[in-house]
Amino acid sequence: MEELDLLKKHWKKDESSFEQVSEKQIYKMIHKSSSSIVKWIFIISIVEFLFWSVLSFCMKDGEVMRQFDAYHVEHIMTPFMIIGYVGLAYFFFQFYLNYRKITATDNVQKLINTILKTRKKVHQYVWFNIIYAVCSAVIVLFIQFNHDERIIEMIEMSEKNNSTVLIYAIYIGITILFLSIFIAFIWLFYRLIYGILLKQLYKNYQELKKIDY
Repeated sequence: MEELDLLKKHWKKDESSFEQVSEKQIYKMIHKSSSSIVKWIFIISIVEFLFWSVLSFCMKDGEVMRQFDAYHVEHIMTPFMIIGYVGLAYFFFQFYLNYRKITATDNVQKLINTILKTRKKVHQYVWFNIIYAVCSAVIVLFIQFNHDERIIEMIEMSEKNNSTVLIYAIYIGITILFLSIFIAFIWLFYRLIYGILLKQLYKNYQELKKIDY
């Protein structure tokens, strides 16, 4: 946005001569910048999806996945995975639509609205992934408590020793610890990647407000 800042300084020096031309040029630069940012949001979300898909594919033959296959809990996992894919597809589609709207619009107010909608959808996308991660951990913990023979044996033994609460507390505490680390990692990742883009998008929004009002 250095070109935009230089143009604004030049505009202020002689507003009477260059106001109309400069305003159009500023809008053109903001439009191009916003279009590029939303395009990158769409691309990064697709790359992120492919990364997790490849990682999941590589882990499918691992010990943990084989153990879950032995539990025969497809009636739980399959619908949950479908919800995840449908949710991601919805956000991909929304990012793509916003990109198309920005590239097609030549109206300041429409561009402002699209920028606001994009920022809102990105925030919703981040929270969707975090909530999905939390729900995944809860479901996995529930399945483990009901199907893992080692955990079931420990619970049965703890019932005899009146230490059932302690066993549950240990497993839930370990899950919360690892989940907190994982969520912190996801949050930092989104703050770093999407946060930079959204910050620039918000700056464009502020500049457009000055033109529109």
